[in-house]
This record gives sequence, C-alpha cells and structure tokens, in this order.
Amino acid sequence: MVPVDDLEPHPDNPHQGDVDVIAKSIEKNGFYGTVLVQASRMRIIAGEHRWRGAKAKCLGQVPAVILDVDDDAALRILLADNRTAEIGGYDDQALAELLRGLDDLDGTGWTEQDLDDLAEAIAVDDAVALTSEGAPAQGGGRADQAGADASDEEELPEPGDAETHTRPVVWGVVVTCDSEAQQVQLLNQLAGQGWNVRALM
Repeated sequence: MVPVDDLEPHPDNPHQGDVDVIAKSIEKNGFYGTVLVQASRMRIIAGEHRWRGAKAKCLGQVPAVILDVDDDAALRILLADNRTAEIGGYDDQALAELLRGLDDLDGTGWTEQDLDDLAEAIAVDDAVALTSEGAPAQGGGRADQAGADASDEEELPEPGDAETHTRPVVWGVVVTCDSEAQQVQLLNQLAGQGWNVRALM
C-alpha cells in the first residue's frame, strides 16, 4: 500500500480516462486492482486514472506494484497497458442480458442510454444477418452469417409467445425502406399510433 501523494503520473501518458466514472465505481465497489509504479521515480506507468479516482474520493493510499524498470521499459509498459485494454470487443447480447439483470447500473460505467444503444446494435446485426441469409426459417430460427443450418440455432419463439419466453430482452421489428422519405413517413405514422420507433442509419 502506497500513499497516493507519494505517486506522480507519467508526463507522457497519452491516454485520457473518465475519472468521474472511475470515482463512481470506487464509491460503489471500493478500490480494486493495483497501480503499476516505476520504482526509481515513483511514477505511475499503469493505473493513472484509478489513482486519480482514488484522489477524487480522498483515499489515503492505494495498492501498488513497484517495478524496477528503466525509462524505456516504463514507457513501453504504459503504452502496452493502454493499447491492450482497447483491443477486443463484447458479445452485445450477453452484455445486455447481464446489465439488465442488475437492479441498477450504479458503479458499472454503463448507462440506460448504453443499453438502448446495445438493443439498437443487436437489432441491426440481426437485420444484416437476415438480409444476407434470406427469410427466417420456419419457427423463427435463422442461420447465422457463416451459413450454419438453422436447425443448429436456438429456435426463437413465435410472435405472441412473449409471456412464455424470457428472451430476447427487447422485442422489436426492423423494417427496411426504399428511401429516406419513405422512412420518415413510416416513422411518423408509427409514432402517431403510439409505437416506440427509431431510425437506423
């Protein structure tokens, strides 16, 4: 454990984190993880924004791993830590289900708007898959983009079976229009009937 005031950020760190979101996570979940520190300078080479979040929440000390590395190695670790955190992605459906399973999103870094965006992305992906593979198979199942047999996929419920199924999280319909004018007309018509509609570009 190292006093927060004994540490300093690396002056060449190009990464910009959201300290407010990290501070909210610390408030809800406590401080987890560690800060990597270059021993010769007590300079942070990974975890700077966690450290800033700790300072924002007035924590006196943070867990740290002290590394005996030179300036070149410290910079390489800093760059690698930033970059490797960015590489990768999410299974949107699994993520949406996990988030919706929580009582609230406090301390997760996710918002209700993020959930709406996930639902929209899932709908677009499904629409693209249906367009590339043709009409859905009987019973609501569909082949995936790799061309797998629809019988290998989980059969989706027929319309009207919502009360006996818990998936998908969001029920929706994707409509393809021939023009922007047609899209606007259809959006206005459906909105006027009380439907929750959104344009997908």
